[in-house]
Amino acid sequence: MREQLIARWNVFLGKMRARFTESLTYGEQAVLDALDENGYDYYGAYRVLQAVRAQIYNDLVQKVSETWQQQVEPQMRADGDYWPAESQKGHELSEWMDRQIDLWVFRTEGQLSKKYYAHAIQLVDRNFFCTQCNSPVRIQRDFFMAQYVSCAYCNAINTFEPETKYQTIGWNVVHNIAAFNAFDEYRNMQAARSAGGPGYVQAMRSYYEKYFDERIKLLPHTAATRQRDLEAEIRKHI
Repeated sequence: MREQLIARWNVFLGKMRARFTESLTYGEQAVLDALDENGYDYYGAYRVLQAVRAQIYNDLVQKVSETWQQQVEPQMRADGDYWPAESQKGHELSEWMDRQIDLWVFRTEGQLSKKYYAHAIQLVDRNFFCTQCNSPVRIQRDFFMAQYVSCAYCNAINTFEPETKYQTIGWNVVHNIAAFNAFDEYRNMQAARSAGGPGYVQAMRSYYEKYFDERIKLLPHTAATRQRDLEAEIRKHI
């Protein structure tokens, strides 16, 4: 009986791991497809991401513990004293799933934001003209809010009110892209935090250094506050 119960438990855990990995792949594509389907409503697609995450967690992560508690554990307890080692298998799989979901959300937010950025940035890829003399005026392409632009010909002040889709870039989108471009450093930081010890602080610093460098590429004006922002962010997590 022992061998049969362990074998069935191992098969179940293997199937759950495979379904979980497959669900993450399909889930990411569903989030990206949502942008095309909803007319590039960023927050609508983000709600899809949250829904996919919740479904994967409820259907797969919780299923492991529920199956153990309701079906497997009672049978193994009745059969012998080997159940603690088998319980540990389920616990380790659940912890692995939790870590992978965290990385999946981080990565998918980045992919979603990159796709949205490529679309929304085109809204300012056109010519703008002075409202007084109709001469060309140049707006700041990486400043995602209202701008007051002086005409070089007549000195009139022109107000540029960006579309909401363009303004959205300057909110979560830029942050998520910068974070995504530091994905390796983020993954190392999370691993160091799980391991414990002094390595976490250095891994965290490496991540935020990369993050703020990537943010500058998207928002050049943030270069002036890079070091101050970096140290402030690190202090928040120590």
